[in-house]
Amino acid sequence: MIDESEVRSALVEVAALVQADGGDLELVSVDTASGAVGLRLLLESANCAECVLPRAMLEGVATGLLQRSVPGITGLTIDDPRDAPGFEAH
Repeated sequence: MIDESEVRSALVEVAALVQADGGDLELVSVDTASGAVGLRLLLESANCAECVLPRAMLEGVATGLLQRSVPGITGLTIDDPRDAPGFEAH
């Protein structure tokens, strides 16, 4: 069982990974019973959308960082707009 406020606090460190390039991460969902966490990658203000880690790599790094602070996290997914058909970086 995980606590949403602990996930939000731990997300600060993870978000720093993409904030350097002008992106951000938004907490979308926390299943406190199963430990699943959903994030959304925000790239509207990104200087270079392609410079942000690819989704799969970012999920791996983010999972590791979050699990250090919130050991009950069992899985993490990131909704990455770059995966959407027709996405164009600006």
